[in-house]
Amino acid sequence: PPSVRRAANMPPKTTPARMTRPNSAKPAPSPGGPGKMPAPQASAAASPTSANVGFLLADLDSGQILEHARDTELFIPASVSKVPSTLAALHILGHEFRFLTSLRTNGQVANGVLQGDLYLVGSGDPSFSMANLMDLVLQLRNHGVKRVQGRFVYDESALLPAANISEEQSEEETYNQGVSALTLDFNRVRLQWAGTKKSGGLAYSVTPDFGYIQIQPAPAGQNGLDYVGGDGIEQWRLGGVRNGSEWLPIKNPGRYFASALREFARRIGVEIPGPVAGKTPVEARLVLAEHRSPTLDLLVDQTLEHSNNLWTELIAMTAAGHLAGKPQSIGDAATIVTDWMRRKMPEVDWNGFKLGNSCGLTATSRVSPRQMVEILRFANQARAGERTFASLLPISGWKGTLANRMSGPNAFRVWAKTGVIHYGRGLAGFALTRTGRRLVFAVFVSDFERRKEFDARTNAHSANEIRQAKEWNGRAGELIFNRVEDWIRQY
Repeated sequence: PPSVRRAANMPPKTTPARMTRPNSAKPAPSPGGPGKMPAPQASAAASPTSANVGFLLADLDSGQILEHARDTELFIPASVSKVPSTLAALHILGHEFRFLTSLRTNGQVANGVLQGDLYLVGSGDPSFSMANLMDLVLQLRNHGVKRVQGRFVYDESALLPAANISEEQSEEETYNQGVSALTLDFNRVRLQWAGTKKSGGLAYSVTPDFGYIQIQPAPAGQNGLDYVGGDGIEQWRLGGVRNGSEWLPIKNPGRYFASALREFARRIGVEIPGPVAGKTPVEARLVLAEHRSPTLDLLVDQTLEHSNNLWTELIAMTAAGHLAGKPQSIGDAATIVTDWMRRKMPEVDWNGFKLGNSCGLTATSRVSPRQMVEILRFANQARAGERTFASLLPISGWKGTLANRMSGPNAFRVWAKTGVIHYGRGLAGFALTRTGRRLVFAVFVSDFERRKEFDARTNAHSANEIRQAKEWNGRAGELIFNRVEDWIRQY
């Protein structure tokens, strides 16, 4: 979009040597060997088997394949999908790319009155915070604006908005927020409630409270939280639980952002009318306030450290829109990232590779261990400014989703992305052995049958079903981390 400034692309890669599978390459270890499946300690319904596992381990420098099993079969990548998505965005947009959020007008300011419309224009900044919002309204006031005479229009047209990141997931889940070019503090609010003894009802509070979220009592016999919808506000029903708190996902982030800005402005003495959705005309050239995000390499660092789904989608959708020349949906953005991968690495067999979305919050994505290792070898040749892509990944025993994994002597030896979804788990990245060897690897564990059964449930899953899925995921994780630690010791 014209409101976003793009830096130069990352430097072109040097194509790494093809991976080789010499006679010394090991197939899947036999039972009792390194990386073996742990003996089942829980019910069979909660235990992955060797038939669910695929991996590939290679020497990063020579390309020599060291170990492999089902490395060309397809698995659910879960959040490992964030690796190709963010890698593509860094190449397409450049590491110095910044998102721009601005307040513009087609009018002029006279005697404290903005005589014209005020336009709030977003470009997809995932990091925009409440502090940034206050700075934006203070800039507006410093321009001499005390009242807006015209309309207040919020423009989220730089991206195609969506009410949920994934339609497969419950819309009540905190991590399934709406997606918009106007995103504010992760698009969520905090709800706290407590039962009242006298009335038998519920007292609640919403933070932040801009009058945008409305809580209604649920019908008798209905427990928990349910999203109802609403016109201009978002309504939720709450019932059955006496005391508690929950993060609620915002479903219309653009309107929520505009409502918050209006309230912040009111608190510092600036009167702004109610927000309406629309597009910014070319005549709105006067910039009254603006905010530029940190550079993209820093945003990707944070995205991968915390495995943030919303940030990944916003970054990938922006990159895809740049390539396509128009805003893209979540699904189309993932397809564009996939096509970009195919063009950049034509030597790779991409058969079956699919990204259902960019962040991995779906069971429909597919990747083979070999494909992921090829992506990582490509990433190893590129730099994001002064940083390598590997340095943006979580670190064993220290950072992000690996902070509490592989600590002690294996701390700082693994730089990799984790992925977890019910009946699907993965880990892919780089490892430094105790002899100084550099390895690249991908390990995936997926149980498609159990995942299919899990998804077939039309009603809410029982506590026992969730427990079984979590037990399966926990044991799959132990399998993966034990195998990687074996590789570090062995090579």
